[in-house]
Amino acid sequence: MDIKLNAIRIGTSAAGQPVAKSRGRTAGQEDTALGQTDSLKAALDRIPVVRPEKVDAARAAVSNADFPSDEALKSVASLIADKIQ
Repeated sequence: MDIKLNAIRIGTSAAGQPVAKSRGRTAGQEDTALGQTDSLKAALDRIPVVRPEKVDAARAAVSNADFPSDEALKSVASLIADKIQ
């Protein structure tokens, strides 16, 4: 029995040299990525949790006896009915 080895092997380049492994990020790249994360967190901390203008608009809408309008309620009811069938 004659066994012939395949010339192409996994993990080697076409020239027969070992393929270099990817080493991922270097220490400098990790520091940059962490710095970007810190600045993102700081930006998020500056955003107010409660937006007073939106609260005022919601209060005004709720206090309105015509909110939501009959047309809006019928439209939503129609959409729900269509999904149920």
